Amino acid sequence: MTYDPRTIAFAAEILYPPQQLRADLVQNVHNTLYQRPQLGYQNFQVAPDGIHLSNIAQAPGQVSMASFMHDRLVIREEMRGSTVEDFATRAVNVATLAFQTCNIPTSIAQQFVVRSLVTPRHFKDGREFLAQRLIPPVSQTGNAFGRPMQSLGVRFVFPSHEEQQQTFQVRIETWPQDQRSIWLENSSIYASPLAIADMPRVADQLAATYSHLTGPVCSFLANLDTQQG
Repeated sequence: MTYDPRTIAFAAEILYPPQQLRADLVQNVHNTLYQRPQLGYQNFQVAPDGIHLSNIAQAPGQVSMASFMHDRLVIREEMRGSTVEDFATRAVNVATLAFQTCNIPTSIAQQFVVRSLVTPRHFKDGREFLAQRLIPPVSQTGNAFGRPMQSLGVRFVFPSHEEQQQTFQVRIETWPQDQRSIWLENSSIYASPLAIADMPRVADQLAATYSHLTGPVCSFLANLDTQQG
């Protein structure tokens, strides 16, 4: 039996050739999105690092933002209870409108991040689970580092393979905010051009990133999560 992951963050980076973005065009994007409450942003800010559209956080740690940088559009939703379908709808619509309004014909690459939490069934402490089942030498060597270990984790890199053109980077770590939970992240890179008309493919790329985390990664951990002793 696998886990029921609690997804806490989504991010999409839609890359384009470096350019000087016009604030007035991004303001038009903001104004158009503002008419659609399910997709809109409350705030518009021009800053040294880019132009940011954002919503006011309703709780600590919440982020809802679209940032127009010199070489990419970054869309983030964190700790807001968004589903993968919710975020896919936002990413596709915001990116399509932004590229059309700012006269950017093509995305040169796309990157995604999905972060989730799972709770081991047979361990009360995520550190014990990772140390005993995922990285056994850590628990077997005792206090080899001369001091207690507060957190630990691993990173896996999966390159493009056969028909799968994307790369995945998976991180599995303890989560300091809740010692029972395991923090999971999958980040993907799609190094292929994407025209405005093809922007709905962003939803498929996001879904593949999400499915790798909630499918193979969670199944891998669940198979290690057996009774102790």
